[in-house]
Amino acid sequence: MPHPASFPDEPATELLLRFARAGHDAGYPTAELEERLLAFSDAVGLRGTQVSATPTMIDLAIGSLPRQRSYTLRVRPPTVDLDAIARLDELADDVVDGGLGVDAALTRLATIESTPLTRPWPLLLAAYGLAGAALTPILGGGWREAAAAAGVGLVAGGVALPVRGTVRAEPMVAPVAATAAGFCAASLAQLGLVANPDVVTVAALVTLLPGVTFTIGMRELATKNSRSGLANTASALVQLFGLVFGVGIGRSIAASWFGPLAADGPSSSHFGVELLAAVAAGLVFTLTLRARYRDALLMCSATGLALGANELGAELVGREAAVFVAALTVGLVGGAVSSLLRRSALVFIVPGVFMLVPSSAGFNSLLQLLTDQTVSGLTAGFDTFVTAMSIAYGLIASAAVLPGYRRRTPGGTPQWPHDG
Repeated sequence: MPHPASFPDEPATELLLRFARAGHDAGYPTAELEERLLAFSDAVGLRGTQVSATPTMIDLAIGSLPRQRSYTLRVRPPTVDLDAIARLDELADDVVDGGLGVDAALTRLATIESTPLTRPWPLLLAAYGLAGAALTPILGGGWREAAAAAGVGLVAGGVALPVRGTVRAEPMVAPVAATAAGFCAASLAQLGLVANPDVVTVAALVTLLPGVTFTIGMRELATKNSRSGLANTASALVQLFGLVFGVGIGRSIAASWFGPLAADGPSSSHFGVELLAAVAAGLVFTLTLRARYRDALLMCSATGLALGANELGAELVGREAAVFVAALTVGLVGGAVSSLLRRSALVFIVPGVFMLVPSSAGFNSLLQLLTDQTVSGLTAGFDTFVTAMSIAYGLIASAAVLPGYRRRTPGGTPQWPHDG
């Protein structure tokens, strides 16, 4: 049996494990979390560290093979918290650069864990309504649909906010909120107040759509992170099915009360209106992704750039390749911003990806299958997977071309990029 002195340093090990849990809870994608933990372990003197992270489990092995210790952390699938990511990145900067000791780092980490960014619930509820109104023009709705989506978004937010973070109730958030949204949108259409309840429903539920999780899952599968990729993809699909189930229930109730539903197809909006909507969406994401207020300009720039790059790409290379071009552009600019500001690129990349994610397409494909539109539903579903892979490969290519700000050890060796 190895002598106790040969075991890894306990304070440094505690710091690494707590940073691993805090980073996972903040919503780091798997590859980024693993890279940060490896650099962090070297900085605190833990050699031979191996890391494997999934949405529900983090496995760490510390020390050389003959004296290796293994640790397993049971975690829950996270939601993105950009403020926590920024604070953890600042902590990692100070540790990796050699200026902050283990004891001081543990104290700062405890402060980060105990003081999460909080905002008043009325402000968060307003974000749900603003999200519905902002995304409506991009989805092809008019001013009536935007007003309706704002109201229905408030209803969905009123259902979601009280139970978010509650372990037992959280799995029911998506279907219950979707039931309320589906019923309200269908009822408004029957009253003649909106022409397209599908647009209203999707816009109102945009904050609950798992597009980023789905895209991350496809990206991880593409980069051979199979366990995490499968877990994220399956989680996104289950949430998507839950939303479709809820909308189907809500529409069924509305149809039984008010009669069958008829809807017009979506129309195209002027690009200027869509650009303003994208900027408004950036403000929404500042709230829903728990970013700092001073990051609002960056996030609005990201959503506007994503929309503009997608539209320009459609003109230059066609609609099929436009999403790849847009994701590549967002990734490259995010890397440049990361290098310039010496901070995480995720604050730019995440909202940009939110504007490109195929959630609405995936939602509509399942909705079409639910209403017996089999051929169009399967076509839209396949397009959703292609779009997700386009985004994933665009981000992978951008990281290869411009990996962003890299932290350095005291000796000057680059350790890891922010944006992966």
